[in-house]
Amino acid sequence: MAIVKEITPETIELLRGTIDFYLLRGILPVARSWPKKPKPPYTELQAEAMAVFAIANKSMHRLSPNMLETWQLSTVGVKPSWTDVYRSIIMKYWKLKRVIAPIALNYEVVDAGLEFKVVWQILQLYIDPETPEEIYSDESILIVKSDILLAPKPIYFTLLDDDKNRLVAPYILFEDIP
Repeated sequence: MAIVKEITPETIELLRGTIDFYLLRGILPVARSWPKKPKPPYTELQAEAMAVFAIANKSMHRLSPNMLETWQLSTVGVKPSWTDVYRSIIMKYWKLKRVIAPIALNYEVVDAGLEFKVVWQILQLYIDPETPEEIYSDESILIVKSDILLAPKPIYFTLLDDDKNRLVAPYILFEDIP
């Protein structure tokens, strides 16, 4: 990696595919060798991991505006961006269970007087392109409001599976819930 003092758009286009120019930490222009994609033949595991990563990237576009805003707010002030956290959750879940983690597309807080619950709209994707995707709803258990008032703050909600592994959902701050 080298620090770049001056570079023109023509030079960038001329060296495309050989040298990659970008801003390190968003401020310092640097150059590095062009990132190389692994060449076939891939191992079966590499090919599957690449397919999962591609599915993770495509699934981001299906998030509702509400969920997208929540993802962005949940990573303000922290080092990895929300997209990196999103992909990381999917890849770690796949590494652990060899399936794509369920993805929360939207959520809604349902107020039932003295209690409330969080209802999630969930997308289940599969690595096998022949298997159709599923969209379903899941809801939290009823949460008593008086219990929330006694709990230490801040309080966050997210989705976990039965083994307490995090699913693809942002942390929702309790104070943001109406």
